[in-house]
Amino acid sequence: MAHVSFDGGTVPLDDVQENPAKYARRLERTKVTPGFALCLCKPANASLRLVIRRYRSLFHLAGWPDDGHRHAPDCAFFKDPNRRPLPGSGDPKAAIVATPAGLNIRLDVSLTQREVRPDRGKPASPSGTRTSRRSATLLAFLQALWAAAGLHCWNGLATTRHWGLCNAQLLGELGDAIVNGRGAQDVLHVMRRYQEADRATINAEFDAFVAGLRNDSGGVTRGVLVGEIAEVAPTPYGHSLMLRQNPRKYYASTALVDHASKTWPHAWKALGDRAARIVAVLLVERTVKGHLRVVGLALMLCSSAYIPCDSIHEVAMANRLVAEHRSFEKPMRLAEGDDMLPDFVLRDTEPRTHIEVYGMNGMDSYEARKAEKRELRRQRGIPAVEWDIDRTELSTIALPPTVHSRAANLTS
Repeated sequence: MAHVSFDGGTVPLDDVQENPAKYARRLERTKVTPGFALCLCKPANASLRLVIRRYRSLFHLAGWPDDGHRHAPDCAFFKDPNRRPLPGSGDPKAAIVATPAGLNIRLDVSLTQREVRPDRGKPASPSGTRTSRRSATLLAFLQALWAAAGLHCWNGLATTRHWGLCNAQLLGELGDAIVNGRGAQDVLHVMRRYQEADRATINAEFDAFVAGLRNDSGGVTRGVLVGEIAEVAPTPYGHSLMLRQNPRKYYASTALVDHASKTWPHAWKALGDRAARIVAVLLVERTVKGHLRVVGLALMLCSSAYIPCDSIHEVAMANRLVAEHRSFEKPMRLAEGDDMLPDFVLRDTEPRTHIEVYGMNGMDSYEARKAEKRELRRQRGIPAVEWDIDRTELSTIALPPTVHSRAANLTS
């Protein structure tokens, strides 16, 4: 079990991440002096510094900038030096830019709406003189946030991951993030794992976030919520949504719910499936009666350990890899220079092994792309495991041995 050290003591990292309120005062003192915590994933004389970041009333640990590769491979703060960079890395006009202080995000949604009267005496700005950043969809933002926090990877040691760990890693990466020019702490709320002992604090934090959403003569301000969908139910006026981390209901129009079911069909069909998780990002505003109305959303299908997946069959594969203690990652998006995007990559084989889940068999374009990727892997000597869901049961798919087990067999 990984441990961290701060405020004169050593504690399990999992406990700090699962119970942030328990360590808030100690981390606050440590943030003042000496200004950092220590990760003990390596011998004491090689302890690595950790950043302590405050997000509202709580504190979260994050890896020291450019130090990720120095952590042990099974450490939560390890960053694979060969990992894919965030889309747009190094591009100042990118929608999502990673900075030392945290992410700088420009969403393609409006966080404020106010009545603006045109000033007829003011000349219009000449076109073509402004340079602007690109903007990200809600789903692209959620995927980038997941990748930045390393939640698309699995180290092969644990067999489960709870929402509390997701929350801690997400907030640790966010830091002093900026969303559409505003501090993320004002407009973005990542739901906390519900714990009865912290109910009052959790509710107070959420109420403070909601209180910042205005709906008056001055206009409407919106907020962004990240949580796990528990239920979608019809109402006389549309639908209600409920997140697992909070029993409060959010209301959405039938048109918006229909759009979600058609845009993210794999995630939508997995609602209620205990083998899967449905993570959502909601754009919400407060009505004049105090209800929370959903005006935009995106859904991301995940395995039971919150590994992003593109289909329910990928969920089954990811769940198997976790259960068998495999170290792997889910590539989220094509990086510059990529011409392949495997469904998963095993990191515990040498060389690394691609895993492909074939579920759209028979489509000409799909079969052509499948053949192209096979040829590229053949040319580059990349081993692959292929699961054709129409022909084979997952339980019969043979996975290659890990480097560790292969070495053990050679010496036995």
